[in-house]
Amino acid sequence: MVSIFLKVIYVFLIVGINLYVGSYFVNKIAGRTVYKRGYTAIKDGGVSYPAFKIFKYLEKDSKVGLWDFLLLLFSFFIWVFIPFSNVLILIRFDNDLIISLLFLMILFFLFVINNSKSKYSLIFNNISRNVVMMFSFLIPLFLNIASLVLINRTLALKEIIGLQYRNWNIIYQPLGFLIFLCIIFLQVKIFGLTKTDKLFYGDNWGIEGNGFAKLALRIANYNIVFFLIVLTVILYLAGWQNFYFINGNIMFLLKFYIIFFIILLIDKATPAINYYKYLTAINLKFLTPISVVNFIITIVFFMLRNVYSLI
Repeated sequence: MVSIFLKVIYVFLIVGINLYVGSYFVNKIAGRTVYKRGYTAIKDGGVSYPAFKIFKYLEKDSKVGLWDFLLLLFSFFIWVFIPFSNVLILIRFDNDLIISLLFLMILFFLFVINNSKSKYSLIFNNISRNVVMMFSFLIPLFLNIASLVLINRTLALKEIIGLQYRNWNIIYQPLGFLIFLCIIFLQVKIFGLTKTDKLFYGDNWGIEGNGFAKLALRIANYNIVFFLIVLTVILYLAGWQNFYFINGNIMFLLKFYIIFFIILLIDKATPAINYYKYLTAINLKFLTPISVVNFIITIVFFMLRNVYSLI
């Protein structure tokens, strides 16, 4: 019981600290790309600025509903089945990959319910389109995960990491890896994370007013992006596997932040994509067809290797 409690604390600290650090770097990069110094009112270089903005949000007098708490709760609950290391896993199932994706879908549904309470039709229409786009990107996501499962023949995240002790899955599934990066990049575009720090300050696109409800929405946005990056590291980049003399836990962190910074830099180097039909076309005419082709190639490879023993 004590060990489970300690693991919960460790996971909460890992997620919380990286949310804080990620928010700090998002604002720093966003400021530097438009030639702003950023955080000029904070003497420590802006390190304490995210904490300052959290308290500014919490001091606002705003209505807090049940769905706000559920959105915040499930944005952290999606980490329950993620293996952060060989021993740091809160709940382990044989099919924890499917369960993790199921909780991601539940989080998307909570976005719909949480924002359907808006009394303004324009806000509701905008958030509805964003949620539809979020759900549409699940199609190529699931197709590429299915391709990966065919190769590894397991739905357990820990086993998938263990099978990559020699060759990372990116070698067998380079298309799937690139599509994952595209999905994360487009999710960042939908959330608009690098326009301003959507976690701790910025314009309001989903909730009227300020306060806890708005903070919960920003945290959920970040958790979704971070979850997809961690899933990419686990599925394609061997998770916590050691890399020569470098410790596996350090490698996990390095892989995460390398992908995170690449996505942020690409996002700032490209124009905003706010047109609903354009994003839908990218998914249906580019990501989904390539994912289908990748899945077919994987099935052919699987049959040649496991059925006919030709490879």
